[in-house]
Amino acid sequence: MKQLQRLCQQEERKLSQLGRQRGEAQQRIESIAQQQRSLGEMLDEYQQYSPKVACSLLLQNSNNLQLALRPMQARLTRQQILLQQEHLRVDGLWRQQLGRQQGIKWLYQKRKQDKIELNNRQEQKQLDDLASRARTNRS
Repeated sequence: MKQLQRLCQQEERKLSQLGRQRGEAQQRIESIAQQQRSLGEMLDEYQQYSPKVACSLLLQNSNNLQLALRPMQARLTRQQILLQQEHLRVDGLWRQQLGRQQGIKWLYQKRKQDKIELNNRQEQKQLDDLASRARTNRS
């Protein structure tokens, strides 16, 4: 019974650890998405300069910044894809662990309840035996 209780606690710790990893992966994905939005806004802003309105130096700077930002955007996209795959992997592990932990917890509770019921039956049997002896002695 103690071993099952210990196993149940171990599984809960594993579940908690996977839950933290899952949350951290989700936060990293959200951070990357925010960075991508910021880069996208910057690119949109630099693309808005028209040759009619802007001077050649401003156009050159805008073009250079766009050339610098595009590889950053591509790297962020790759990072986001990898993080999403990692998140899916950890989420799958977390779901497996949740099922395992719940199964072990159910088994532990069942055995604990069975033991209580057995003790109650044994106690009732002892009381019945005592009552039977008491009736026999009165006769």
